[in-house]
Amino acid sequence: MKHLLAFSIAALTLASTAAQAQLYKPTLTQEGNQWTITFHDDRSSTHSRWATQGLCFYFVGTNGTHEIYRWVSNTYPNWNGIAEKEGDQVFMYGDFWSERGHDGMQWELVTQVKDSRPEIGAGHWHEWVENTKFGSFWFFGNAYLERKGYCSIRRQGISSVGTDESYDDDIGLQLSEQALEKYNTLEPPKDEKGRLLSPMGQVEQ
Repeated sequence: MKHLLAFSIAALTLASTAAQAQLYKPTLTQEGNQWTITFHDDRSSTHSRWATQGLCFYFVGTNGTHEIYRWVSNTYPNWNGIAEKEGDQVFMYGDFWSERGHDGMQWELVTQVKDSRPEIGAGHWHEWVENTKFGSFWFFGNAYLERKGYCSIRRQGISSVGTDESYDDDIGLQLSEQALEKYNTLEPPKDEKGRLLSPMGQVEQ
């Protein structure tokens, strides 16, 4: 994402340092930075499920009461973006297809770390692709997220539950760059006719 680094640095310039941050638990990374996100078609009476993708989150700092993260998909090539979290609320945006496609997600953490159920989140996911003929075409639906543990690229030597995120912001920036490089080699998914599928599962038009 072309503006990803600039946005992150700008956000961190306004932020208090990570060592001073008192973050709302659960975070998106301490208890495990790997999540899955699944799209459900909101237009369908059965809310049919489309695609499920993997996400790796990397904490990069705070901006006031907001926690700032970078995220990189470990299942879809060159799909990445920024997430901001305040309390249980998470707001995400990102790009794919060389920034021709865009995603936005708004979701809420539903279960807590000490809950016996898996940590999950639920909300909405909208996606649009730029089209020079009639503007953008887009889809809107429900999103279901679930924490799955840790991505292969993650912080090392950090206690999980019960500690503050008190490490250097630069580590998160560096790890997200490593993840971008690693997962950009993935093959993009296609349908049975060989057409590209977007992260949520819509066919390229």
